[in-house]
Amino acid sequence: MKIKVLNMDDYYAQIEFKDVDYSFVNSVRRSLVSMVPCLALHEIDFHMGSLGSYVDEESGDEKEYESISAMFNEIIAHRLGMLPIPTDKKTVEAFGESIDDDSKQPDIMYSLHKQGPCTVYSGDLEPVNGDDSLIIPEANVPIVKLAEGQAILVYAKAKMGVASKHTKWQCAVAPRFYQAPTITVSSGKGSKAVLNAVGKDKFTKKGSNHVITNPVDAHQALKDLEKLWNDEEAQKAMKVTTKTDHFIFEFETNGAMKADLALQQALKAFDTHCNEFATSFNSAA
Repeated sequence: MKIKVLNMDDYYAQIEFKDVDYSFVNSVRRSLVSMVPCLALHEIDFHMGSLGSYVDEESGDEKEYESISAMFNEIIAHRLGMLPIPTDKKTVEAFGESIDDDSKQPDIMYSLHKQGPCTVYSGDLEPVNGDDSLIIPEANVPIVKLAEGQAILVYAKAKMGVASKHTKWQCAVAPRFYQAPTITVSSGKGSKAVLNAVGKDKFTKKGSNHVITNPVDAHQALKDLEKLWNDEEAQKAMKVTTKTDHFIFEFETNGAMKADLALQQALKAFDTHCNEFATSFNSAA
């Protein structure tokens, strides 16, 4: 097996796999989706009753903020639970192996206090200990809209978990892969349309043909060539081949975890899963 990292940003990764089969790459994808431990809000407490007072501008009377909104607390709790909670390597190493033991969970608390009229956003949720590294990475996710006289006070605790238990613990977004394609354009009536659609400079001349062997460039070229789908001459001028042991794999994260850490944890979980299966199989044999 050969692996090459083509792109590794904070929240996006693109990897090239060679000499592997479809099932292996798909197993990595499934591991990323369901087996990577990360933080999510799990215990959410709503303060009920009065939440301070205000003076009504029309009547001049003093009124109290009520702990209500247009949404049920259960819906608000679900929205808060789906927010990405920053999870670094130290947190994973310290608590990733104890996701089923509540006594060994991290003590990470968040608070949210807003008074209407306003829209409550994810950025209004603040870590109680003031640690900037725990601030929600996407601050503009709307949670609920509060009318005049309405308020919300919430305390929430983050817990480690995996997405096989609940999707709120899924940090990897849309992991996907495709077999490495090669595009060959022969000389002919429709070749000019194909070369113009992609850009002749993207091709390498090989004899009388023009070829794209770089799988990423070829994949993008195929997208550009979709507009020639009904052009019979163009279709006859080009040939697309793929390799069954060569894949391009890419994924993003929701901001809770860096892409390289997510991939490391996915491979670690995959390896552990395979070892456990082998041990169980040998015991049963």
